[in-house]
Amino acid sequence: MEYIKSKLSEDLAKKILGSQDNATNYLLELSKTKKVNGLLFKTISRGKNKGLSIPNISTKDIWKIVVNNWDYEISKDIIRGIFRETEKYKSGKDANNVMDLLVKEWESLRFGKIDWPFSQGDFDGFVQRINSENTNGLVKDEKVKVAAVKYRRIKEINTVRNDFIETLIFEKNENILPTLNHRRGVDFFINGISFDQKVSKSPTNQFKNKFKDGWKQEAINNPALVAEYLYQYQDEGRFGADPRLLVVYLDEDVSIKKIREIIKKIDLNKPIEINFSFKHKVQGSKSYKVPCFVILLHN
Repeated sequence: MEYIKSKLSEDLAKKILGSQDNATNYLLELSKTKKVNGLLFKTISRGKNKGLSIPNISTKDIWKIVVNNWDYEISKDIIRGIFRETEKYKSGKDANNVMDLLVKEWESLRFGKIDWPFSQGDFDGFVQRINSENTNGLVKDEKVKVAAVKYRRIKEINTVRNDFIETLIFEKNENILPTLNHRRGVDFFINGISFDQKVSKSPTNQFKNKFKDGWKQEAINNPALVAEYLYQYQDEGRFGADPRLLVVYLDEDVSIKKIREIIKKIDLNKPIEINFSFKHKVQGSKSYKVPCFVILLHN
């Protein structure tokens, strides 16, 4: 867990701002509110921009200047303003129109319910199952072609939905500071605490097997338990006991309208605390406590 209300490290500055251009833009905006120590300028002496004053900051120094002049409350508003100019934010704002178009195209292709044709990472297994069918090669080829197109289009639909969700989350709480160039581990700072947004297609197979036909209602009634399962049964290669904002699909074909209604009701001020155990291959079983938010998307 990382906390940025009191101070900032260079590594966190890079996680938040992402690039030198963003850092320069941030410092220029900050200088409109307070004196920025170390921010130097030079005047262009020739060409069409002659006489123009521009920042004169080396790559080595710019992150030190950001850290040394960090003011959380002022910076939060500046960075939120910069985020509103990003393509990700604009894509999220336009998601209604884009999703309508993508869904209409899906329907025109007569693909039926919007659902995964095979599990992510299981294309080889899917092809093997098709090859084992008692049909001719052309029929098998067509099934694989249709499944591949479905998979690509669902990935596209999910990208639009995820941008939309991120935009709704951003607009839901003025105390959310987004990162401008996502690196693994941090997507938002909420009230100064880092949160990694994770999107899951289900509350895990273990959850479904435990609660059988009643798994969906159990998830809706107990989002904290969903979070516990997602932490407990995560892949060890990507293990983390960090604060997370968990977005979990209980239905694949959740509309933009329904997503908006669900997130409107979510409290993104106070996280829930999750206690979970994880069985490491080398270290054995260890217990963890972590704050997180859970957003369950369902019809």
